[in-house]
Amino acid sequence: MSGTKKTYNTNLAKRWMITIGIFLIVQLIFIAVDGTFLEPNINDSDHLIAKFGRWVLESKLFTQWITPYSFPFFNLFMTIYVFALLVHAGLDIVSIMLSKK
Repeated sequence: MSGTKKTYNTNLAKRWMITIGIFLIVQLIFIAVDGTFLEPNINDSDHLIAKFGRWVLESKLFTQWITPYSFPFFNLFMTIYVFALLVHAGLDIVSIMLSKK
């Protein structure tokens, strides 16, 4: 068994191509919709979850610091997706490093 070679994992490359492709497609949709009448209408009900959502979307983080889009929900979604991509990349790097040992 020690004489067998490990082949490159094409599933990993395929997963990353799909993930980045979805990210780019969503960004193109956000660019097309941002600032138009097609922006989603967030429910302004008085439920606890809606109040928390409004508080997060109206925070400085999504209205002043991270502002590639004028609609704060798009900024929030992009930030969460980028954070998830970074975590996923870190986990893949660690798993590749551990599999080489």
